[in-house]
Amino acid sequence: MVPGRPAVRGFRISEGMDTLDAFEMISIAAGLVGVYVKLTQELHKLKSRVIALEKTETEVKRMLTELLSSVQEIKILLAQQGIR
Repeated sequence: MVPGRPAVRGFRISEGMDTLDAFEMISIAAGLVGVYVKLTQELHKLKSRVIALEKTETEVKRMLTELLSSVQEIKILLAQQGIR
């Protein structure tokens, strides 16, 4: 401990800077609101992308099912041609 300095360690520029000024509080609040809005927008974009990908996935599954049935039909036709 150094004589003349407070025992509590903290960031203090001068004796008058113990509390935040109104401008600093408004700046911090505006920054927090800005971060919240940005994160909310990003979350909305990601949710939209997930929904679009899920729709695409179901469409691809349907197309693959249709393709599989067509391939099986071709196999049957080829097997019939081989029998003749």
